[in-house]
Amino acid sequence: MLKSGELDTRLTRFGAATGTPPEWPLLGKLWAKIIDPKAAGREAQASIYATGSTLITVRARGDILPGQLLKGNACWYLIEDTASEPGALQISARKLSGEPATYTPKHGEPYPVTAFLAAENVMVGARSEPRHQIDLILPELVPPFARQGDQITLRGRQHRIDGLIEGSDNGTTLRVMVV
Repeated sequence: MLKSGELDTRLTRFGAATGTPPEWPLLGKLWAKIIDPKAAGREAQASIYATGSTLITVRARGDILPGQLLKGNACWYLIEDTASEPGALQISARKLSGEPATYTPKHGEPYPVTAFLAAENVMVGARSEPRHQIDLILPELVPPFARQGDQITLRGRQHRIDGLIEGSDNGTTLRVMVV
């Protein structure tokens, strides 16, 4: 049973992606209690997905499903599973955590995004130049996106997109190769 004041974080809920270009329908707002995994910060993060599941508690409701997204102040959560208990719903979610960055389309205005530089995935291009991979959260991107020549500014450094990593678009995030 939930106690008064226990739900202290306001989240916005989005449905799974639909259409082309993809859109994430706004499903409303809710109050929640968020408990990060105990292992948070102890393991090296390999992608924009956090290493452990986050426990989120909300008031009991039947319309929260795996695959939906929750957005907090500065982070996103992908709902993986739910379990009911009297008066509450326990949500197991994967936190999408990166760093603040700026996405600049080749022909358009820059806008803020969350990005994660996949440090262990340095590749070598045709001219022996290093190419890094950057994870992005799809609902933050304005179509068209991930085109050659677009730029991502992360940690004060500009990265020019060279291409989309094949098979990396999972409906929630995508990975681009940058020079």
